[in-house]
Amino acid sequence: PDGQTLAYCASRNGEYDVYTIPAAGGAETRLTTAAGLDDGPEYTPDGQYIYFNSDRSGLMRIWRMKANGEGQEMMSQGPETADWFAHISPDGKWMAYISYDPSVKGHPANKDVTLRLAPSGGGAARTLVTLFGGQGTMNVPSWAPDGQSFAFVSYRLVKAGR
Repeated sequence: PDGQTLAYCASRNGEYDVYTIPAAGGAETRLTTAAGLDDGPEYTPDGQYIYFNSDRSGLMRIWRMKANGEGQEMMSQGPETADWFAHISPDGKWMAYISYDPSVKGHPANKDVTLRLAPSGGGAARTLVTLFGGQGTMNVPSWAPDGQSFAFVSYRLVKAGR
């Protein structure tokens, strides 16, 4: 948020983790070290935390950590779902994310997904809508600046006909 540091996911030695690097260039810092996939990092508006998704618990869930990588904790709660791409509201109070059925592997297109909203500090998620979508439903920050709404994508496959 201060324009000084970038957070990203990268593969090193076959392991996907979250890293940061100074925006002006320099050495990267590895923030996650758990086995499995750590992906989709996003800073909170105040820069204090980075939210990300990880399958380290056996199911893809939303996690957060302090911006220096300390204090990693699972934030997804409730139904057994595969949760991806948390996006934090401009006031830092809410996280919106998508969930797949736990049988879905990865974050593919052309699947039913559920759009959820939960307190960013933890707590039960509320289902907003279930729709046909997939990875592109909401995998980029999409909150309106006033935090009153956010954008997402819904799509349907159309069978070609006459």
